[in-house]
Amino acid sequence: MNKKYVHGYTARESVRLVDQATTLADILHSDTVYPEGSKVLEAGCGVGAQTIILARNSPNAKFTAVDLSEESLLAAKERVYLHGFTNVTFHRSDIFHMPYEDDSFDHLFLCFVLEHLPNPIEALLCLR
Repeated sequence: MNKKYVHGYTARESVRLVDQATTLADILHSDTVYPEGSKVLEAGCGVGAQTIILARNSPNAKFTAVDLSEESLLAAKERVYLHGFTNVTFHRSDIFHMPYEDDSFDHLFLCFVLEHLPNPIEALLCLR
């Protein structure tokens, strides 16, 4: 598996991702609300651009956000902290080798991830 993100991990890319998430928030998340107590896996959280919206829309759900890039996870953690959300935890993991037991989560969230993977179908099978 190619572990490099095609757009890179620059500050400029981080800004682009946040801008993209903000611009598309109403379209992508108009009805994205998870029930109270839900456990949600966000696979490929990147810099946390989508994570912020998820946490805001579902304050009573618990999110586990994972990404392969430690640098992206640090940016995501900072972003969540600055917004004051406490319903998100972060872990470094490869989508193809998740460390979680079956049925650990009630929901799976993926956004702008599959198109960057060499085998998206395999990724979905690993995440089910």
